[in-house]
Amino acid sequence: MARMSTGTLGALAAPALAGVAAFACYLLTISPSIGVLHDTIDSAELVVVASGLGIAHPPGSAVWMPLGWATLHGLPFIPEPALRTNLLSALLMAGAVAALAVAARRWRPGSPAWVAALAGLLGGLAPLAWAEAIVTEVLALQALLGALALVLVIDASAGRRWTVFALVLGLLAWNHPTGLALAVPLAAVALARGTPRRGDWPRVAAAFLAPGAFTVAYLLLRAGAPIAWGDTATPLGIWLHLSGASYQQVTDLSAAHLAGAVPAAVREAIAQMPPPLWLAMPFGAVRLAQARPLLAAALAATCALLVVFVAAYRATGHEDYLLTVVFVEAMLAAWGVEVAYEWLRRHAPGRAPHVALAVLGAGAMLVWAAHAGTRVTLRGDTRLLDEARAMLAAAPRGGELRTSRDEQTFPLWYAQAMLGDRPDVTIRDVRGLAPVLRGGVQVRE
Repeated sequence: MARMSTGTLGALAAPALAGVAAFACYLLTISPSIGVLHDTIDSAELVVVASGLGIAHPPGSAVWMPLGWATLHGLPFIPEPALRTNLLSALLMAGAVAALAVAARRWRPGSPAWVAALAGLLGGLAPLAWAEAIVTEVLALQALLGALALVLVIDASAGRRWTVFALVLGLLAWNHPTGLALAVPLAAVALARGTPRRGDWPRVAAAFLAPGAFTVAYLLLRAGAPIAWGDTATPLGIWLHLSGASYQQVTDLSAAHLAGAVPAAVREAIAQMPPPLWLAMPFGAVRLAQARPLLAAALAATCALLVVFVAAYRATGHEDYLLTVVFVEAMLAAWGVEVAYEWLRRHAPGRAPHVALAVLGAGAMLVWAAHAGTRVTLRGDTRLLDEARAMLAAAPRGGELRTSRDEQTFPLWYAQAMLGDRPDVTIRDVRGLAPVLRGGVQVRE
């Protein structure tokens, strides 16, 4: 049997090591229970809803729900339910780091393995990505799907693996609507470069449509679940839920608003990379544009769409939707570092400068990881759960707790539905958006 070459080993080992390193960082900072992510507390809601295969707030998170349910019921030896799904997020994001490293190598096959690993780590240790990896969130799955799409678009552009590529694009678009910002440009470029064979079209179309069909069926069939937002028992109700009609009022596309919000979103995205690499990203962009101009244009379109969306969407936590932009920046930064390294090799031959640069780079990466980890860590943080349990304990028997903020409502849900606290108490969000819970299940009034 032929021995595996050093290059092949490096191509396999670099992404794996990057993913393992990122996973270790996530474990060191992971939330032990429910936790706040950029002023949102959706993690508590998702755990509660997933425990009964329910329907979350719009657009419903139907693709993620079976994963959350399986994790909650498959890891009973972990006492805290939220920690189980937090670990799922960490694992998914670590997979995204490894896939991003593979994508960086596939987009530029001549790049060394360390460049691929650097791209993965820069993406996975960016504060936005790291924060998603240590709480329960659907965007960790979105990160993995987006990275896989970046891997598979190279094959699809050559007319190969279209069925798998189409399935990933479908999952990306239906797991969260912002996935369309990446799925559509990548699909357009892949179709322009290498369409599927004629006989493959039915299978490719079915793969792309399957996640959508599953989502609609899930919303319809689970409309009577223990907790189900909205009324998804009718086609109109499903459409209203998927379209996020209840959130239209927080979107502002006016020129006056975007004039200030777009630069702010750009600054937020750029701040996810270490400042010295801001100078490297333009060189990486030039290198990509020279090697793969159509794909470079697709990524530019994706970044523009997401920046405008984040700028227009005024709800808390909107910066999380810049995650794909951060992954693109990570690849550009890694390729820019490669350009700098090539320049050094030409102008400073010999081993010593290269060793010094490697040590300096590794040290800088450790400093950046420590800085980012300090910004996002939720290690040992049980404040939200403690406050919720105290509120329930103080409630009168058979009483009602009225809330007006997600930060109050969802932790109370979690303490009652997942930990069994005070099943006699009714939890009512006075805004009328969230379901009313009593005994950990929805009260349908």
